[in-house]
Amino acid sequence: MTTRALEQALGKRAGFYHFGVDTAGLLVFRRILDEEDPAPPAGAPRLRMAGEILNKMTMLEIINVIANSGWVGDLRVQATDGTTRTMLIDQGAIKHASSNHTDDLLGEVLFRQGIVDRPVLDQLLTEVSYDKRLGQLVVERGLLEQDQLFGVLRQQVEQIAHGTLLIDQGMYSFTTVDEAAPPPSLTVHISVQGLLMEGVQRIDEMTLFRERVPNSKMCPQVLPHRPERNLDETTATILEWCDGARTIETIARESALGEFLTTKAIYHLLRAKQIELHQDAAVDPDEVRKLVRSFNAVLRDIFMAVATYGGVDSTRQTLATWIQGSGYGPFFGEEVSEDGAIDIEIVVNALASVQAPNPIEALQQGLHELVAFALFSATTALPRDQELVLARDVQRRLKAIHTG
Repeated sequence: MTTRALEQALGKRAGFYHFGVDTAGLLVFRRILDEEDPAPPAGAPRLRMAGEILNKMTMLEIINVIANSGWVGDLRVQATDGTTRTMLIDQGAIKHASSNHTDDLLGEVLFRQGIVDRPVLDQLLTEVSYDKRLGQLVVERGLLEQDQLFGVLRQQVEQIAHGTLLIDQGMYSFTTVDEAAPPPSLTVHISVQGLLMEGVQRIDEMTLFRERVPNSKMCPQVLPHRPERNLDETTATILEWCDGARTIETIARESALGEFLTTKAIYHLLRAKQIELHQDAAVDPDEVRKLVRSFNAVLRDIFMAVATYGGVDSTRQTLATWIQGSGYGPFFGEEVSEDGAIDIEIVVNALASVQAPNPIEALQQGLHELVAFALFSATTALPRDQELVLARDVQRRLKAIHTG
């Protein structure tokens, strides 16, 4: 969250607070509107439960408790990577959901379903305003009918809900409805019990699928002498898309079947000896930029910590020596910038000509090594307590990059 966004969010809650609850990684404060009567006013949101997400079963259990209790309110879930998802739950059903994760945004949902391509989406997003939402623009341009848009928005809510179930590390809180807040722009009715049953099934199945389909960047190719098999309609449809050039991610989007059903079909096609998988030969430059940008943010934090104690020049020189000696020079450049970052375009251009089985995976490994050495170099300039604080922060950031 940016400083401006944080100021806006906190500005809505200005006032005096009393300390409420202290748990690992979570502080709860209650706003006091009347010093003489500290009880919250009628209609103000109340905190019913909050805590830490410890494993992949936590959210299943929490949502089940909320639904069975018949509570009405907002469940806010924040993963360790900063992703925040919120669901309005009312009498055992999900009525609304929102998320700050890029994949959960309406534009990305429309793109993955093949309703709009990237250039059209980018143009539509430039026209979005407070009075003109993306959904309205899509209907006005004739890309969807109103009832079709409602169906997509419902799928978006379901996707956010499924994403919430998959969070295995983070924090959650459940508050009663704020009666002074404006109502959501869209309400649906998705049974929590149905969601939980499907969620458990998806978690179990995706764990099974990942044994043979490691990621959605793989390209399925039809085998030339495959045995005859009776395939269901969905699996047969996916088979027609397996040309060896499209990734599973692309097939999921262009077939409009989504990643889960596509991955499931690919898994069954592999078991039926109909296809084989190979790595995508093309490296997506935008994916490279996104990855390097994430690691650069960590490197800048390390250099910022070192700058406080005047160790930037020595740390930078040590890193340059390591880069040249490690063989990463052609990929990272000969040295880092003054703030610790590497040149993103150097990396993009270098990877464009690389012939390797897993170029992105290899890049991530190299960036991990670079950050690890930068952290090691920084220890000579930092006091012990600052060194430990920085190390914990860096490890947390690296874990978020890996899981994200």
